[in-house]
Amino acid sequence: MISESEATGKLKKLYKRITGKDDGVVANILKVHSLHEDALEAHLKLYKTIMFGESGLTRQQRETIATLVSQVNLCDYWVIHHSTSLCAETNREFVDQVLENHEVILDKKDKGMIAYALKLTKAPHSVKFEDVEALYTLGFSERDVFDINQVTAYFNYVNRIASGLGVELEK
Repeated sequence: MISESEATGKLKKLYKRITGKDDGVVANILKVHSLHEDALEAHLKLYKTIMFGESGLTRQQRETIATLVSQVNLCDYWVIHHSTSLCAETNREFVDQVLENHEVILDKKDKGMIAYALKLTKAPHSVKFEDVEALYTLGFSERDVFDINQVTAYFNYVNRIASGLGVELEK
């Protein structure tokens, strides 16, 4: 990884865009992309679109998917980052209950959303159109289902980046 102090050119500009300042600290999951600036730039755009862009899903729903997909994948890096973000949207008690047994705390609609996300994570080959139809029955729109799929797929992707490259939490 190229550190913030060693960054030059396009990478330095990207780091500044990420942190909002010349000497900000960049998360390790982003710094791991530093050897491929275009990949870092594309990753940032995808992340911001999926997690902060316009959607019928709430931030809480997106953070819940992120946290639970990461937990299933045993990716502590992302569990810690996104359980913290989920806590900012809710509270510590909610996050602890989600991590311990999400079935207890989530409403029927969100349970269905998470069931789909976890099935897609654990056994993508077993997901059928009936699973998508079940989300429509719960009141999710076609766009919502697409967004659930995107958040799930994104976190499976970045969990593998973090785990596969040994990305450690920032100190």
